[in-house]
Amino acid sequence: MVASIFAIDRGFDMIENGSSILERHKVSVVGSGAETLVLIPGFGTEQSAWRHVVEAMQDRYRIVVFDLVGIGPGNQMHYDHASYGTLDAYARDVVAILETLWIEKCICIGHSVAGMVAALASIRMPHLFAKLVLLGGSACYRNVGDYRGGFDTAGIDALIDNATQDYMRWTVQFGQMVVSRPAEDPVVREFAASLRAMRPDMALSLLLTVLRSDVRSRLAEVTVPAVILQAREDAAVTREAAEYLRDHLSGSVLEILDASGHLPHLSAPGTVIAALGRHLS
Repeated sequence: MVASIFAIDRGFDMIENGSSILERHKVSVVGSGAETLVLIPGFGTEQSAWRHVVEAMQDRYRIVVFDLVGIGPGNQMHYDHASYGTLDAYARDVVAILETLWIEKCICIGHSVAGMVAALASIRMPHLFAKLVLLGGSACYRNVGDYRGGFDTAGIDALIDNATQDYMRWTVQFGQMVVSRPAEDPVVREFAASLRAMRPDMALSLLLTVLRSDVRSRLAEVTVPAVILQAREDAAVTREAAEYLRDHLSGSVLEILDASGHLPHLSAPGTVIAALGRHLS
């Protein structure tokens, strides 16, 4: 499907360089429509996590899905901490993908940390974005002063210690916490399997990057309209964090979804799809 994007002659060098970018991120383009949706997966997942949304919306939109480097198990060979120690590095990649695909304007939907990646990408190139949708996004996951992101230093240390001691067991425990369901639940199993497919040292490095990230000071730079979709109960993102985004992203709206867990696009896809329909129409 990606090859068809280059049917128009853009010059051999651009095609060659663009192809390497698309291959590195495993970019896929499906669907048809005048508007383009760009779906970015969050930590520990890959583009397949969007399959329910893609199936429901591909008749109305052209949909671009891809994997961020190292975020999921699909393309860890391109990851190194020196290059991807900040969210800005991922934002740079998002912009490069959009420019390679010659996308002039898109609706960008980012899950979890990818929501902040999308916001940072929109700061770099606001003309490429018509709207942002932040699903379970947070500008900062830590408790800092009066801000309640959800994790304190002791909690983060315990999370990393448990993962270091027994990574395989930790993937199930973390999956249960994130999905808010028992270990035998299919979504917990899928998420835990995705984590197990990642190199443990790389997964923990990325998790620390996510949990230590703080883009609160950058929110005022976002000029693109944003929709914040937040599950009613989410162990990874507090209600206060979602409200902070609403209060500090100019012109944004917040909808609390009747769903629990940090992966509602997998655990309650109908709820997420209905919300997208309301906000994208």
